[in-house]
Amino acid sequence: MRKALLIVSSLLFLDTIVQLYLAGFGTFGGKLLGDASFDPHTINGQIVMRSLALLAILFAALAKSGKSTIWLTVGIFLLTYVQLAVFIVGGILTGGSRENPNLPGAWAVSVHAVSGLLIIFSTYWLFLRARRLDRTGSAVMAKTQESLPASS
Repeated sequence: MRKALLIVSSLLFLDTIVQLYLAGFGTFGGKLLGDASFDPHTINGQIVMRSLALLAILFAALAKSGKSTIWLTVGIFLLTYVQLAVFIVGGILTGGSRENPNLPGAWAVSVHAVSGLLIIFSTYWLFLRARRLDRTGSAVMAKTQESLPASS
């Protein structure tokens, strides 16, 4: 199960980079494709990334990776829903939408980019933990108590 967690966490981290690329495509391809330019970003985030995050929870638990690693995977999974909630709550609070954009709405939904960065960093952290678990049998670094030489 440790190898499975390592593979899934690697795929999940790589998928966050793909997701960032797809966001750029949606932004810069908008004049060519209109609203459909964000479809790959939406599908990847809501189906592929969320499925990989769910698998990460499963494999982290089966690999006995420790509470903190399991909670990290749960947090990543929940953040995929936060990404969606940002648009829903932002639209409700500001009255803004894709069809009726406004400045407060733009400020509110820009949180989507920041929480996306949080997902990228979290998946990288998960990858590092999974790699450490695969190599050493523990997902967290050992806390060593090194004695410092006495100064004279």
